[in-house]
Amino acid sequence: MDNYSFINHPIEKLHDIIPELLPGIGKIITVHYDDNSNREIGMVSEKKQQEYITQHLNIDKAHPSLLAFMENKNPFDWYSPEELPFDVEIKRPTPGIDLFSELENIVLLIRVPGFGTNKDLVFIYLEENPRNFGVTDSDKPLTSEHKGIIAFILNNSINTIIRLHKRNKHTLKSHNTRTRQIIDQTESIKDEMQRTKENYGISLVKLCQQILREHSAKSGRNYKLSAGALDKIKNYKGEIKDLETIVHHTISYTDSLYIDHSGDIDILEWHILFDIPAKSDVTGQTKEQEPDAYSRTISLLDKLENAALVIKSNKSKLTGTNVGKAFPVPISAPAISDALYNHKNKINSLLKKFPEKWETIRNDFKPLRNILKDENLQD
Repeated sequence: MDNYSFINHPIEKLHDIIPELLPGIGKIITVHYDDNSNREIGMVSEKKQQEYITQHLNIDKAHPSLLAFMENKNPFDWYSPEELPFDVEIKRPTPGIDLFSELENIVLLIRVPGFGTNKDLVFIYLEENPRNFGVTDSDKPLTSEHKGIIAFILNNSINTIIRLHKRNKHTLKSHNTRTRQIIDQTESIKDEMQRTKENYGISLVKLCQQILREHSAKSGRNYKLSAGALDKIKNYKGEIKDLETIVHHTISYTDSLYIDHSGDIDILEWHILFDIPAKSDVTGQTKEQEPDAYSRTISLLDKLENAALVIKSNKSKLTGTNVGKAFPVPISAPAISDALYNHKNKINSLLKKFPEKWETIRNDFKPLRNILKDENLQD
């Protein structure tokens, strides 16, 4: 599966990059600190036929010797294979360096900043001649001058690659953190909207139960909403002002089913029909006569009226704060006052034109009454 090249440790990625930079090299060995296992781990890549095979390298026995390489402050050094703890079967009897032994130093060690003060190690096994660098017609060994140039270029290249790797990984982590924050905020908003929806549904149920209690007090019959009926009312999407008519229709229909019944009357889900055209003539007339200029003002008044009915059903005070909380998407009391002020001229016009509408807020909602210009509308 495709993935970002900088997901894994940058040292591990060098096993893919170095063979592309230096085709034909004999071997690559790396030692780096692994955050997951909290210890140094080794990896080796060797050329087998036409491709490089990379695998983990057990460095437990070599680890004490490797510590000296990690603590060395030089950015790079040259070694012969016999001087390294990986090829223990071939050890030089004396560590002295002369002109000929220098020519045999074909392993370039590049030290990379790692965990703490220690370095991560990159051992690159080169050919004894310049073939790794595109010179195919020379069998002369690499000179000290060549090696100095090679080490300088490879050291800068590898450290640049690792810095870019770490920078890209840091950028990806930052983006991932931001993405998770956006997801968390979105989920929080969804949860809040769901809670608001549930609270709104509960308010609708309380409104219906209040209507049923009032009817029971008059008729002497006790009505109970079934679980299905409660769920149906909670999911009601219509105007709250129409819900009272719907409930009365439901009571009338249910009474006709239980004419001779003397006990409690259960109102079931299928007893309730939401598509009854309740008091829709005025609403339709309003929207037809005022399609554009007054549509937003009508919508504001409808929302205020619906919220006010919910508040009254809960027997709470009809304040701007309480009405704002009863909106499908809650708003503040100052936001309501600003909206009423901005629409005050159209509100006065609509209240005059349709004196039978928005009865609750017209009579009992103080923020609306404060902006009415015509005192006759406040009666």
